[in-house]
Amino acid sequence: MKKAMIMSLGGSPDPLKKSLVEHQPDVVIFFASHDSVLKAGDVLQDTVTKPKTETEITENPNSLYECYKAAKKCVERAAKHNIPEQDIIVDYTGGTKVMSAALLLATAGRAFGFNYVGGDERSKDGLGIVQNGHEKMYADMNPWSVFAEEERRQIVTLFNARRYAAAIQIMDDCTRALPPQIESYFKFVHQLANGFLFWDQFLHKKAYDCLQKGLSTLEQYLKYYPCEQYDQLIKEILIHIEYLSTLLVKTNQMQNFHSLLIRELINNSRRRIEDKGFDDAAARIYRALELYGQICFEKAIGCSNDKVKPSKIPQEFRDEFIRKYRDPHSDMMKLPLQATFIILRAKGHEAGERFFKYEEKIKNIQSARNKSILAHGIQPVSEHAAQSILETVTEFVQVKDFFDFSKLPE
Repeated sequence: MKKAMIMSLGGSPDPLKKSLVEHQPDVVIFFASHDSVLKAGDVLQDTVTKPKTETEITENPNSLYECYKAAKKCVERAAKHNIPEQDIIVDYTGGTKVMSAALLLATAGRAFGFNYVGGDERSKDGLGIVQNGHEKMYADMNPWSVFAEEERRQIVTLFNARRYAAAIQIMDDCTRALPPQIESYFKFVHQLANGFLFWDQFLHKKAYDCLQKGLSTLEQYLKYYPCEQYDQLIKEILIHIEYLSTLLVKTNQMQNFHSLLIRELINNSRRRIEDKGFDDAAARIYRALELYGQICFEKAIGCSNDKVKPSKIPQEFRDEFIRKYRDPHSDMMKLPLQATFIILRAKGHEAGERFFKYEEKIKNIQSARNKSILAHGIQPVSEHAAQSILETVTEFVQVKDFFDFSKLPE
C-alpha cells in the first residue's frame, strides 16, 4: 500500500528527517513558506528511497487564513494520489506556529494519522529547537481527540433536545479513529438515541430492545470510566425499560388496546408541542380521545366500535345508526366518535355522561383538527390551539402522570 505524508516545513530539518525515515512515505507534500521551501532538499537527504515530492507554498506564514488555504490545497493534492486517508500522515512539526495551527485545522476530523516530533533536549535553555539526536516521535498527538470531544458535546445537546436522528447521524459519520473513551461513549449513546427515536415512532418493541442494549453498554462504559453523574440516568432507563415491558405485555406486543396507549399518545403529543410540531401534536391528541372511546366501548358493549352488530345498539338508536353507519357488505356498523359516546351514555357508562359535559370543548377540538392540513383542511394548528386541545383531552381521559425521556449528563 502506498503511503503519503503532508509536512509543514520550517526551522531545523532534522526532526522532519527522522519523521521521513520512520514512516518512509511514497509521496511527500511539503507545506512551506517562501523562506522554508529551500530546506526540502535537506529534509530528503537521508531517505533511502526518494519519495515523490510536491510543494504548496503559503504567501504569508503568519496569516492563519492564508496558511489555511494553502493547507487545504495540500489535502487536495494528497487526495489526487488515491491513497486512503488512513495511509496519509500529517506531520505538523515544522513551520511557523500559525502554519502548524492551519495544517491541524485543515486536516482534523479526517482519518489521517498525525505525527509531531519533539524531544527532551532543546537549544536556548530548553526554549529553542530540538537538539539533534534527541528527537522523539509523538504519533498520538491527534487533534481529533479535541474535535471529538466537541462532537460529543454537540451530540449531548441534540440528544437532550430529542433530536435523536441528528445525533445518530453524527455518530454514524464518525468513521475516523476515536479516542477510546469517546468511542465507548458513542456506543451506548447510539443505542439510547435509537431507543428513544423508536419510542417516539411508536415502535415500542424496538425501543425496548435498544434501551436494554444501551443500558448494558452504559454499564460496561462505567466499569472503565466511572462517573456518579450517570447513576440517575441508569435509574431512569431502568424505569423506561420496565414501563415498556409492561406496555408490551398488556397490549400483547401491541396487538390489543390498553389504557396505557392513551398515556403514550398524550405523552407523545406533549413532546411534539415542546418541539413545535403542533399539527402532529393535535393529530395524536385527537387519536387519544378516539382510543379512549374505543376502549370504553369495548369494555361496556363487548365488541370493538368498528364492528358493531345492530343487536348491540339500544332500540331507540338502532334504525338511525343502521341507516348512517351500516356496512352493506358485512351488516356491521363502524361508529364515529360522537356515536360511540352516545351508546356509552345510553348504557349508563360514566365516560358517555362525561363526554357530553365536555361537548362544546370537544367540538372545538374537532374543528381545529378538521382544519389542520394533516386532517381535512389546510390551516396549521397554532401553539395555543394545540395546548388547549391537550389540556381538554388530558382532563377528559383522566391521564395525570406525565413523563419525558432521559437526558444525558452534560
